[in-house]
Amino acid sequence: MFNLLMVCTDFPPDRGGISTYSTEIASALVKSCRVTVLAPGASDIIGFDESCNCRIIRTPSLPFARMAALIFYLPYLLMRFRFDAVLHTVWPTALISHLYYCFFPVSYFISVHASEILDDKRTWRRSLKYHLRPWRNAAFNRAAGIFPVSHYSANLIQSLDLTQKNIHVVLNGVDPQRFKPNVRSNDRGLTKRILTVARLDFHKGHDRVLEALGLIKSKGLEFEYVIVGEGDEERRLRQISKKLGLENEVIFAGHIPDRELPGVYASADIFVMASREIPGRLDLIEGFGIAFLEASASGLPVIAGRSGGVADAVRNGKTGFLVDPEDPKEIAEALHLLLTDSDLRRRLGGAGRQWTLCEMNWENTAKRLLDKMQRPDRESRIQSTAGAHVRNLRNN
Repeated sequence: MFNLLMVCTDFPPDRGGISTYSTEIASALVKSCRVTVLAPGASDIIGFDESCNCRIIRTPSLPFARMAALIFYLPYLLMRFRFDAVLHTVWPTALISHLYYCFFPVSYFISVHASEILDDKRTWRRSLKYHLRPWRNAAFNRAAGIFPVSHYSANLIQSLDLTQKNIHVVLNGVDPQRFKPNVRSNDRGLTKRILTVARLDFHKGHDRVLEALGLIKSKGLEFEYVIVGEGDEERRLRQISKKLGLENEVIFAGHIPDRELPGVYASADIFVMASREIPGRLDLIEGFGIAFLEASASGLPVIAGRSGGVADAVRNGKTGFLVDPEDPKEIAEALHLLLTDSDLRRRLGGAGRQWTLCEMNWENTAKRLLDKMQRPDRESRIQSTAGAHVRNLRNN
């Protein structure tokens, strides 16, 4: 059985898109191969680790020495276990595989999301990444394969002018058995529930959605807008909501535990997140947008900001609408259309649900990843067999 080591810097109890990716990929891959996860230590992890269906090895819980701990753990695990491959869920840990490759020539692969490979100097960590660019490119070139999670991320990789040719777009997924529709919970008469699930960060576009809802309210439509998440933008968003006279329509729900999220999605009628690109802020970009797929799996029509890798998470006109994230009028038009047309809501939501069941799920994502990771081994065996056949012909 294929024996895989996953090296993760983002893993529960950490929250976020990359953490979700790491967790779901590990859980899906374990159905087809042996998976060991190397992840940073944290408090209150015993219950989570014991509930997982794969082996999890934690480094010491040292926030400022995570990479240093991984530098020692990775070669130790390569010596102790006979891994067929290593999957790095972000590129910085792949520097370690590159460093030790001469001593442990195990094929390694790198997943790419978006902002982690964009260079700027806004923080000391990102400044360090900026200065590590030559080593980063060398690690990418030596990797057996690179897996961007969207076509946008693939374009970012190709812009690095690498010699690496094994770049395969493997889109993110969702668990459609966990996120699913609940028709009865959506029956609230004229008042429809609009939902956003995201950190309250500037680039998520909550402010533009609020401005759009101000336009919607002026037309006499009834709705409620539930904002799930925490972040630095909350105070400003509350001020905008008050200024627009939306205090009775907007609900700031704060952080909701992951186990309760499926019910939150299922209780809504429309999902909206107007993610945008911020000039000069390369660290703020939507590399894909897993929340859009969670909404689709829940049978919701989606309104999404046309930015980053979002176009791979929302099929424009089929599972939802892509809009200009900086144009409240365009957002309002899409919201008005969905609020007033129940047949359209059902059609887009149903198409999104079917899409996640048939294609955009973690099981399919894991199969595609495993196929690409096993391919070098298959090609090596084919070449070895062909070489032996040629030698036999020569001997005869």
